Amino acid sequence: MTNKEKSAAVFDKLPPYYIKENFFGSVLVNQLLEHVLENQTLFESSTVGSNVGRIDQDVRVSSILRDFGALKKEIKERFKSVFSEALEQLRMPNFELYGTEREIVAHANGAFYNRHIDTFTGAGEFSVRALTAVYYFHAQPKKFQGGEIRLLPLRNSEDVGTYLDIEPKNDRLLLFPSWVPHQVMPVISESVDFKDSRFAINCWYHKLRT
Repeated sequence: MTNKEKSAAVFDKLPPYYIKENFFGSVLVNQLLEHVLENQTLFESSTVGSNVGRIDQDVRVSSILRDFGALKKEIKERFKSVFSEALEQLRMPNFELYGTEREIVAHANGAFYNRHIDTFTGAGEFSVRALTAVYYFHAQPKKFQGGEIRLLPLRNSEDVGTYLDIEPKNDRLLLFPSWVPHQVMPVISESVDFKDSRFAINCWYHKLRT
């Protein structure tokens, strides 16, 4: 294999990822389910793009809640507690944590998010997303299918068929570098009840922009 072929192969490889099962535990999962149901009317349509963002349902369909209520402090500390471990497992360079950003996302029947990366490239920001965490939770019994996160290689080509689908299992935490291309596969559900949605908490760990 030539050096050029070796370099090209890097862009065709699967990206790094790290999974932790049973991350929050049943008590906190039930509290989260109660919180999303109590605040169902406060969920807003998800946006795409940095800064202000825009609604584009050809790219992304879901709804978002950024208010964690009384659970805010505990949720924040839980995510911070896994930061160093995640960097080590992903073999990412260590960086000083500038802050975290979190949102709850609900995916009902037909919801999805096309290929994208989480790192913001917009000007005027002091920090950038460096590490992404996605925490899954849902009501039992589970009444939806699909909704996997598909991790993709860096090369955006139809000729590259390498990808990995991560199932959104209840109480599962998935972490990966924010530069990793990924998408949310369509959710399929016969239920129209909001409580049967695929719920997730997206958390981004920020570092100072260099």
